[in-house]
Amino acid sequence: MQITALTLRDFRNHAALDLTLTDGMTLFYGANAAGKTSILEAVFVLATTRSPRAGNDRELIRFDAVGDIGVPPFTRLVGSIARRTTAVQLELVVQRRDADDGGAAVSKTARVDRRPVRLFDMVGQLRVVLFSPGDIELVTGPPAARRRYLDVTLSQIDGRYMRMLAQYNRVLQQRNSLLRGWRDGRRPAHRTTDELQYWDDQLTSAGAYVIEQRRAAITALELLAAPIAQQIGTDATAFRLHYLAHVAQDAGLTAVATIAPAFRQALEHARDDDLARGQTTVGPHRDDLAIAIEGHALGAFGSRGQQRSATLALRLAEAALMDARTGERPVVLLDDLLSELDLGRRERLLQLLGDAAQQTLITATGLEGFDTAFLRRARLARVDAGRVYAL
Repeated sequence: MQITALTLRDFRNHAALDLTLTDGMTLFYGANAAGKTSILEAVFVLATTRSPRAGNDRELIRFDAVGDIGVPPFTRLVGSIARRTTAVQLELVVQRRDADDGGAAVSKTARVDRRPVRLFDMVGQLRVVLFSPGDIELVTGPPAARRRYLDVTLSQIDGRYMRMLAQYNRVLQQRNSLLRGWRDGRRPAHRTTDELQYWDDQLTSAGAYVIEQRRAAITALELLAAPIAQQIGTDATAFRLHYLAHVAQDAGLTAVATIAPAFRQALEHARDDDLARGQTTVGPHRDDLAIAIEGHALGAFGSRGQQRSATLALRLAEAALMDARTGERPVVLLDDLLSELDLGRRERLLQLLGDAAQQTLITATGLEGFDTAFLRRARLARVDAGRVYAL
């Protein structure tokens, strides 16, 4: 799988950009704020419909974009994707919608081969793995960062997972709204059992599937990541991943049919606490991924080098998992990460990426730190003020 052409209009600091991309490695280099990272971000947005950087999708629209008469400013992204057996064109338009309160929201329109589709149907058409300096949060950050890692990976592989996760989040939001109503005295307390029974059925059905797929993915990721971590610089025999579940904690509960009853039981046990807090206190929205070396939590006890090696191994394992599940290598996006690595880890990472038959897009501030062999093999492109100059 590779992206062969990328068109951006009013995206970040790119007023108009038309790129032709090739397989293998492409290095975009230039000064900070030149627009290198925005190119990788655009590819990620086309794959997932969401930005890995923006707190609000409005930020994707170029600051100076003016729109047209009666048409609010918008950004348009178009990518041509070559897959193993087919080709597809993806398009995403993000348009500003001015609100009555003076704020601004956005609308998103997705098209696949020029036909309008739901955003859900866009995800998985292009699969990507993004490496960035912020990946260290996979080890040192909050549980939400690790849940997002699993969710983004699985959503690109399995459309059903994405739908079940969305359903779980919708039901969770509704259940929490009811719990707050009872806690605050806005709803009659005598109806709690009957009303919660319906939402608990919905929650356990969707949540059990989420837990099942996360557990299976973590088992596979551990097997894939351990030897990669050894190549990069971490002891593979001591590298372990473990799913920390708030429900169905028994690792033997691996199927939806066994997880769902355990989830329902956990909800019943937590009901009084949930009512007092006004929120659902158990479920996959509170689960975590434990990353350990020699039985010790890597985030608390690992060296910076071990932590960085573990995050690289997880990303490379993510790419390998996508390949194993779909039969196609994803597009790999490497955003200024080499500046964070020592020489040894940098060389080993580039070797691993170069050995894989995949498209890899890399950003850097300069050509320093890349050996002659890599520079001969890669396609080089200089980025300056939102423009790309191929060498």
